[in-house]
Amino acid sequence: MNRLVRFQRHLSAALVITAVIAMTCTARQARAQNPAEQSPAAAAQNAGVAPEAPRTMTIHVLVSDNHGQAVEGLQESDFSLLDNKQPQKLLGFRADDGAVLKSDPVQVVIVVDMINADPVTVSREREQVGAYLKGNSGELLNPTSIAVMADSGVKAAPGSTQDGNMLLAVFNQTQSEIRDLGRSAGFWGATERVQKSLQELDQLIQYEGQRPGRKLVLFVSPGWPLLIRAGDESDMSQRERVFSSIEQFTNSLREANIVLYCIDPFDLGRSNPFEYQGYLKGISAAKDATYPALGLQVLATHTGGQVLINGRDMAGSLRTAIRDASQGYDLTFAPTPGDRVNEYHVLEVRVDKPNVKVRTTSGYYARVQMAQQGKSH
Repeated sequence: MNRLVRFQRHLSAALVITAVIAMTCTARQARAQNPAEQSPAAAAQNAGVAPEAPRTMTIHVLVSDNHGQAVEGLQESDFSLLDNKQPQKLLGFRADDGAVLKSDPVQVVIVVDMINADPVTVSREREQVGAYLKGNSGELLNPTSIAVMADSGVKAAPGSTQDGNMLLAVFNQTQSEIRDLGRSAGFWGATERVQKSLQELDQLIQYEGQRPGRKLVLFVSPGWPLLIRAGDESDMSQRERVFSSIEQFTNSLREANIVLYCIDPFDLGRSNPFEYQGYLKGISAAKDATYPALGLQVLATHTGGQVLINGRDMAGSLRTAIRDASQGYDLTFAPTPGDRVNEYHVLEVRVDKPNVKVRTTSGYYARVQMAQQGKSH
């Protein structure tokens, strides 16, 4: 394939994804017309004003030892938080112990991806999700709901339950929708899957954001295509649109109190499942924005979730992910207002204990204080 043909294909892909981003923005703007759904930040944006920085922000932090076991019993004094390398005073601290989680349980949402998986993989996904739901005699540790991401849209069972057998019965009534992922689907099939996936992820975020409390959203999915080469020749206007979408997904996931997980049904013969790891750096400027930053695995890592790759035991991966629902610490601080709209802030949490691993929200896009905008109003 010559350079001109590659450029035309990459440019076409860029236009497709740009259209998806525009549709996502349009959908958000339509929701903003409904006062019942309009947050103060959205109201400010709708009025053409930079949204005001929130007075406080709470992030969830998971601390584990070298063996992956949760480190319990930590105190506020064990933690330090840096916002863009600047130490922040903790305004609130909560250890998520049994008493707290009983009164404020974490909601679990299992999403079965039928857009990005072939028929054999979808069959294994269904089998393994069923095995998880039937485990422990069908008694689930957390209120759980299940959804299917398909070409026809997101299909979600109403409500949540801790009765895994009941949830499985509902799930079994959902028809599998299989799309052709063979070579005939090709490049355009990949771009279409990215379209569908991002649109339906946005729908899930908006729906779950209306429910209170922390949510673990577990995608049983290989993820959508990263389109690594599609943006090689992207111009700045396209990169700015991609950057806007990265900002929207990053902030909306955090504001909806969602931690994403990718339960990857990887099997031998598929492309490298670790390719996403080359794109985990936070995007601070439009010139650095590329399509892989919108990949499921990248978004999951940035929320403090995990990418669990064990196609032969997805039920075990689900159990591993859900252990996160019964542990951790909540840290509240006053975020630093940005000097400009959508300024990226890196968050770092340190724990004063040896040999521990910390997972949390990797960063956020700062709002701008109204006082800083005073001269323009």
